[in-house]
Amino acid sequence: MIEENHTKVTKALIQKNKTISFMESCTSGLLASMFTDTEGASAVFKGSLVTYSNEMKIQAGVPEQIICDYGVYSAECARAMAETVQKIYKTDVAVGITGTTGNVDPNNCDSVTGCAYFCIRIGNENKDFYIEEDVKNLTRSQIKKLYADEVYKKMLENLKNK
Repeated sequence: MIEENHTKVTKALIQKNKTISFMESCTSGLLASMFTDTEGASAVFKGSLVTYSNEMKIQAGVPEQIICDYGVYSAECARAMAETVQKIYKTDVAVGITGTTGNVDPNNCDSVTGCAYFCIRIGNENKDFYIEEDVKNLTRSQIKKLYADEVYKKMLENLKNK
Protein backbone atom coordinates (compact mmCIF):
# COMPACT_ATOMS: atom_id res chain seq x y z
CA MET A 1 0.00 0.00 0.00
CA ILE A 2 1.30 3.44 -0.94
CA GLU A 3 1.75 5.75 2.03
CA GLU A 4 -0.32 8.90 1.61
CA ASN A 5 1.17 12.37 1.99
CA HIS A 6 -0.72 13.14 5.20
CA THR A 7 0.86 10.08 6.83
CA LYS A 8 4.28 11.12 5.56
CA VAL A 9 3.81 14.64 6.95
CA THR A 10 2.71 13.34 10.35
CA LYS A 11 5.67 10.94 10.54
CA ALA A 12 8.09 13.66 9.43
CA LEU A 13 6.89 16.05 12.13
CA ILE A 14 7.07 13.30 14.76
CA GLN A 15 10.62 12.48 13.67
CA LYS A 16 11.63 16.16 13.74
CA ASN A 17 9.69 16.73 17.00
CA LYS A 18 7.93 19.72 15.41
CA THR A 19 4.46 20.67 16.65
CA ILE A 20 1.55 21.59 14.38
CA SER A 21 -1.83 23.30 14.52
CA PHE A 22 -4.55 24.06 11.97
CA MET A 23 -7.18 26.76 11.43
CA GLU A 24 -9.62 25.43 8.88
CA SER A 25 -12.65 26.84 7.16
CA CYS A 26 -13.51 25.08 3.89
CA THR A 27 -11.97 21.74 4.93
CA SER A 28 -14.05 21.71 8.13
CA GLY A 29 -11.48 19.87 10.25
CA LEU A 30 -10.43 17.32 7.64
CA LEU A 31 -6.76 18.38 7.79
CA ALA A 32 -6.65 17.74 11.54
CA SER A 33 -8.55 14.47 11.17
CA MET A 34 -6.16 13.21 8.50
CA PHE A 35 -3.12 14.24 10.55
CA THR A 36 -4.31 12.20 13.53
CA ASP A 37 -4.85 9.07 11.42
CA THR A 38 -1.21 8.22 12.11
CA GLU A 39 -0.18 6.60 15.37
CA GLY A 40 1.89 8.92 17.52
CA ALA A 41 0.33 12.12 16.16
CA SER A 42 -0.60 13.24 19.66
CA ALA A 43 3.10 13.86 20.37
CA VAL A 44 3.13 16.81 17.96
CA PHE A 45 -0.49 17.78 17.21
CA LYS A 46 -1.49 20.61 19.56
CA GLY A 47 -4.97 21.44 18.27
CA SER A 48 -7.15 22.82 15.56
CA LEU A 49 -9.83 25.43 15.08
CA VAL A 50 -12.66 25.09 12.60
CA THR A 51 -13.73 28.66 11.94
CA TYR A 52 -16.36 28.30 9.27
CA SER A 53 -17.85 31.77 9.67
CA ASN A 54 -16.18 35.15 9.39
CA GLU A 55 -17.34 35.90 12.92
CA MET A 56 -15.47 32.89 14.35
CA LYS A 57 -12.30 33.74 12.42
CA ILE A 58 -12.38 37.21 13.94
CA GLN A 59 -13.23 35.91 17.41
CA ALA A 60 -10.25 33.53 17.21
CA GLY A 61 -7.94 36.44 16.38
CA VAL A 62 -7.92 37.02 12.62
CA PRO A 63 -7.96 40.80 12.25
CA GLU A 64 -11.36 41.96 10.96
CA GLN A 65 -9.53 44.51 8.82
CA ILE A 66 -7.87 41.67 6.84
CA ILE A 67 -11.30 40.27 5.93
CA CYS A 68 -12.64 43.76 5.14
CA ASP A 69 -9.64 44.76 3.01
CA TYR A 70 -8.89 41.50 1.19
CA GLY A 71 -11.95 39.29 1.66
CA VAL A 72 -12.30 36.06 3.58
CA TYR A 73 -11.25 34.14 0.46
CA SER A 74 -7.74 35.51 0.08
CA ALA A 75 -4.11 34.68 0.66
CA GLU A 76 -4.04 37.40 3.29
CA CYS A 77 -6.86 35.76 5.26
CA ALA A 78 -5.29 32.29 5.01
CA ARG A 79 -1.98 33.75 6.21
CA ALA A 80 -3.68 35.52 9.13
CA MET A 81 -5.41 32.24 10.01
CA ALA A 82 -2.07 30.37 10.09
CA GLU A 83 -0.43 33.12 12.14
CA THR A 84 -3.37 33.22 14.55
CA VAL A 85 -3.52 29.49 15.20
CA GLN A 86 0.26 29.28 15.57
CA LYS A 87 0.09 32.00 18.22
CA ILE A 88 -2.80 30.32 20.05
CA TYR A 89 -1.20 26.86 20.19
CA LYS A 90 2.47 27.98 20.14
CA THR A 91 3.41 25.50 17.41
CA ASP A 92 6.35 25.16 15.06
CA VAL A 93 4.09 24.65 12.04
CA ALA A 94 0.63 26.07 11.39
CA VAL A 95 -1.80 25.88 8.49
CA GLY A 96 -4.67 28.20 7.62
CA ILE A 97 -7.12 27.41 4.81
CA THR A 98 -10.15 29.25 3.45
CA GLY A 99 -12.19 28.75 0.30
CA THR A 100 -15.40 27.44 -1.20
CA THR A 101 -16.57 23.85 -1.55
CA GLY A 102 -19.48 24.18 -3.88
CA ASN A 103 -21.98 26.93 -4.38
CA VAL A 104 -20.94 30.54 -4.31
CA ASP A 105 -21.15 31.75 -0.70
CA PRO A 106 -24.09 34.16 -0.31
CA ASN A 107 -22.44 35.70 2.79
CA ASN A 108 -19.20 36.60 1.00
CA CYS A 109 -19.32 38.28 -2.38
CA ASP A 110 -15.69 37.33 -3.10
CA SER A 111 -16.36 33.58 -3.26
CA VAL A 112 -15.48 31.63 -6.39
CA THR A 113 -16.54 28.00 -6.66
CA GLY A 114 -13.61 25.59 -6.55
CA CYS A 115 -11.06 28.07 -5.20
CA ALA A 116 -9.16 27.95 -1.94
CA TYR A 117 -6.24 29.74 -0.37
CA PHE A 118 -3.95 28.20 2.19
CA CYS A 119 -0.85 29.19 4.08
CA ILE A 120 1.74 26.87 5.57
CA ARG A 121 3.68 28.66 8.28
CA ILE A 122 6.92 27.05 9.41
CA GLY A 123 8.53 29.03 12.19
CA ASN A 124 8.13 32.65 11.08
CA GLU A 125 8.06 31.86 7.36
CA ASN A 126 4.80 31.92 5.40
CA LYS A 127 4.24 29.96 2.20
CA ASP A 128 1.04 30.99 0.42
CA PHE A 129 -0.81 28.75 -2.03
CA TYR A 130 -3.88 28.95 -4.24
CA ILE A 131 -6.05 26.11 -5.49
CA GLU A 132 -8.37 26.50 -8.47
CA GLU A 133 -10.21 23.41 -9.68
CA ASP A 134 -13.27 22.61 -11.75
CA VAL A 135 -15.42 21.05 -9.04
CA LYS A 136 -18.85 21.07 -10.66
CA ASN A 137 -19.05 17.25 -10.72
CA LEU A 138 -17.66 16.74 -7.21
CA THR A 139 -19.46 16.46 -3.89
CA ARG A 140 -18.53 18.77 -1.02
CA SER A 141 -16.72 15.84 0.63
CA GLN A 142 -14.70 15.23 -2.52
CA ILE A 143 -13.80 18.91 -2.77
CA LYS A 144 -12.63 19.00 0.85
CA LYS A 145 -10.49 15.90 0.22
CA LEU A 146 -9.04 17.46 -2.93
CA TYR A 147 -8.07 20.59 -0.97
CA ALA A 148 -6.67 18.59 1.95
CA ASP A 149 -4.59 16.41 -0.36
CA GLU A 150 -3.10 19.53 -1.98
CA VAL A 151 -2.25 21.01 1.43
CA TYR A 152 -0.47 17.82 2.47
CA LYS A 153 1.38 17.62 -0.85
CA LYS A 154 2.72 21.16 -0.35
CA MET A 155 3.48 20.53 3.31
CA LEU A 156 5.57 17.49 2.43
CA GLU A 157 7.50 19.49 -0.17
CA ASN A 158 8.16 22.34 2.27
CA LEU A 159 9.09 20.18 5.26
CA LYS A 160 11.85 18.43 3.32
CA ASN A 161 13.85 21.65 3.45
CA LYS A 162 13.37 22.25 7.19
